[in-house]
Amino acid sequence: MSTPTPAIGQRWLSDAETELGLGMVIEVNPRTVTILFPKSEETRVYARQNAPLSRIRFNEGDAIQDTDGKHWTVSTVHERQFVLRYDVMDENGETATLAETKLSPNIQLSRPSERLLACQLDNNEWYELRVMALRAREKLARSPVAGLVGPRVGLIPHQFYIAHEVAQRMAPRVLLADEVGLGKTIEAGLIIHQQLLTGRAQRVLVLVPDSLQYQWLVEMRRRFNIDFSLFDLTRTAAIREHDEDQNPFSTEQCVLCSIDLLIDHPDLTEDALGAKWDLLVVDEAHHLAWDEEAPSEAYQLVDRLAQQTPGVLLLTATPEQLGVASHYARLKLLDPARFPSLEQFLEEEEAFLPVADAARKLAAGSVDDDTLSILRDFLGTVPDINTDEGRQDALRQLLDRHGTGRVLFRNTRDAIRGFPERECLPVPLTPPANWPMSGPVRFQLWPEVQAEDDAWVDTDPRVPWLIKLLKQLKQQKVLLICRTAPVALALEELLRLKEGIRTTLFTEHMSLLERDRAAAYFAEADYGAQILLCSEIGSEGRNFQFAHHLVLFDLPANPDILEQRIGRLDRIGQTDTIHIHVPYMAGTAQERLFRWHHEALNAIGRISPTAQVVHQYHQGPLKDLLQAPTENADAFEALIAEAVADREQLEAEMQSGRDYLLELNSCRPEGALKLVETVADQDDDLMLEDFMGRVWSAFGLEHDDQGDGSHILHPGDHMLVEAFPCLDADGMSVTLDRVQALSREELQFLTWEHPMTLGVLDLMTRQPFGNANVALIRNKGIKPGTLLVEAWYRLEVVAPRYLNLPATLPQLVIRVLLDGEGRDLSARVNHDTLNKQILVLERSTARQVVKMQDEIIALRARQAEKLANEQLPALQQQARDTFTRTLQQEIDRLKALQAINPAVRPQEIAALEHHLEQGLKHLQHLHLVSDTLRVIVAG
Repeated sequence: MSTPTPAIGQRWLSDAETELGLGMVIEVNPRTVTILFPKSEETRVYARQNAPLSRIRFNEGDAIQDTDGKHWTVSTVHERQFVLRYDVMDENGETATLAETKLSPNIQLSRPSERLLACQLDNNEWYELRVMALRAREKLARSPVAGLVGPRVGLIPHQFYIAHEVAQRMAPRVLLADEVGLGKTIEAGLIIHQQLLTGRAQRVLVLVPDSLQYQWLVEMRRRFNIDFSLFDLTRTAAIREHDEDQNPFSTEQCVLCSIDLLIDHPDLTEDALGAKWDLLVVDEAHHLAWDEEAPSEAYQLVDRLAQQTPGVLLLTATPEQLGVASHYARLKLLDPARFPSLEQFLEEEEAFLPVADAARKLAAGSVDDDTLSILRDFLGTVPDINTDEGRQDALRQLLDRHGTGRVLFRNTRDAIRGFPERECLPVPLTPPANWPMSGPVRFQLWPEVQAEDDAWVDTDPRVPWLIKLLKQLKQQKVLLICRTAPVALALEELLRLKEGIRTTLFTEHMSLLERDRAAAYFAEADYGAQILLCSEIGSEGRNFQFAHHLVLFDLPANPDILEQRIGRLDRIGQTDTIHIHVPYMAGTAQERLFRWHHEALNAIGRISPTAQVVHQYHQGPLKDLLQAPTENADAFEALIAEAVADREQLEAEMQSGRDYLLELNSCRPEGALKLVETVADQDDDLMLEDFMGRVWSAFGLEHDDQGDGSHILHPGDHMLVEAFPCLDADGMSVTLDRVQALSREELQFLTWEHPMTLGVLDLMTRQPFGNANVALIRNKGIKPGTLLVEAWYRLEVVAPRYLNLPATLPQLVIRVLLDGEGRDLSARVNHDTLNKQILVLERSTARQVVKMQDEIIALRARQAEKLANEQLPALQQQARDTFTRTLQQEIDRLKALQAINPAVRPQEIAALEHHLEQGLKHLQHLHLVSDTLRVIVAG
């Protein structure tokens, strides 16, 4: 078709300067045409032959805007004296006729067909990038591990099992009670991340003890890319000062604060209660002391919040150490209706003991007649237990019906295994003459803290011992933790300046960036620091599994803090025995404190689940005996013997009371392994690195491949968008390798779920980048001049994210490929095969193709959309069937369980029934969105 004849009043668009807006022809001469661009108040004169202009013509169904800013939908199009007139209708049904002269100059062409026919063309690279984004969005929406891929955590099966089991519930209410070192914080973070990413939760409140605020803040940011706002008295006061009527807790979506802040300030408690949360998380929940007559303030606070918050996570490593009553009280916070009284809870626990024994025998494959009788009583119909499949089926049924299995998850080191050994290496030293042997206990235990300057390093025997140790260990990594920053600083300066040892420091007086750099320098294998010297903050929030030597330069009084210190090395992922060096002054309070921790509590050479309970019980006498270490030797020996007896009795009771059924329910190995394998498969997806590399180049970022799997990104001078998603203004380093991300915390871990990646996918959905392209193909089997039209469509349904309706669709993308005659080639030629033959077509030539073939292109685009829409009813029905089947199966399962397991809450079933109703309603409005259009011409 020839180029349209210019006429006064027509609307044209500049191909080269689309930012000028919609132009109007104001003068036509034999050789030139003059166009006014009202939006930019510019006038351009173009040669009529080969002018870089495109005639704008809207079609039936298109949305347009008039010069008054009113929006209309085109009904029909007429042409009179070369000028178009549109019959239009607004959203209220009002009709009108608009000449194209009345169209708003602020045109925003976004539909692929509009942009292509207006010659707003993207190059081949942009088009392919958009197709990659389209496919990635489909893959993400249908992922069985959505929400679990993005966090920077190791692929530990039991952690992923718990996270997946809990996070897929609507408003989960559970107690996470894994033993110390098994990763309760990581489990909670995975659950929070998945709940936020899937839309099941939007507002989260985390309550922690004062000492753990920083650890949680760092963990959530570094591992899970969740920016929690830390609320303290200063912050809440500042918000109030700005607006006295503003509820501080309503200003942020994810809030982290100390539980003591709310207890000490009742007005803030009321604010927190009035803010309304989707998910409440409480760490160290064993501190919520409870008595039937007088529960503690902390317990009452959490109880009030839990009553009005749909989802609740309680974290504790000691579910029953403080007594069965306290354990019951925490379960009561989760579901008061399920746990109405302590007496009933004790009866149920007693009844489940033989069931747990039966489960143990089932798992071992040794089922006797008594076990079979128990199974019949509990299950009714028993599968064939003579086969592995039958025993597994029976075990699954037992686990499904277990009383507290749905609200309580507890994994133990004995069950998980794979942990390193600990070797306690005591170092008795002769105290100097000036060592304090009397006075306050803290002066005797930590005299260096009381010193006015750093002169103590010249006389303290621990200093030359430390220097000797470091020289003996040579290049082996050593972590040293002491109580205060000044002590760590004094040691670091001496080792670095006087001994030439590579050191680095980690204290609360350093900025977060400085601490990151220190940790990275320590982690560097060949040229990094040999020793990292930390104040007590080093025992919180950071893990250094690559180091195998820990120096406890001093000992904390509290065994929980001691375990925090050792836990920096004693983690899942540690590959060697942990050597714990404990220097102390012989014959002093230091030696007695060491013996207390090592002999009485057994808290250095191994995890001691009873240490804190035994320590608190004997705390008074211990302090008195520490104060006078040269006296009362017999009394101290008697105290140790009494503490050992108490500890052994408690440990025996815990072992005999181990709930094997609960441990099995907390990690079903086959399901857990399948989960981590699925996540690992997504980690190995090479498409992500290719996609992000193309994205960085296309959007104008400066990026350098470091050759070790990491990339350095910086904002470029000519970036396509002003604010690229989640790019730090000063630049950032990223890696796509999980192992590297775990060892180098200064690197961002880039996955399909990272905010940068999700931001890019969202940006490319909202903006027309790459959605219109004209390309060349050379193929001997295709006649030159042949036209192909490739169109992509997104299936979209407007619905709350928590319904996860995209996952029910058999496909989220429809591709249609037509030739110039309208023949459907979609099934015969796939995109990848076609794309390998695509060549670049010069921009001027591409515009000529569009202008000459605009009518046939428009016709094929409409045909493609018609063909895509014809597939919609079948896809819609499949989605409805899948959604109904999935939810109805779970509803039926929970109803059957509810009859035998009261831990299934009626609210949970009612919520699922409501979601089923809502989901089916929203699926009625499934629709297509034209995403991308490519014209291919054979040459």
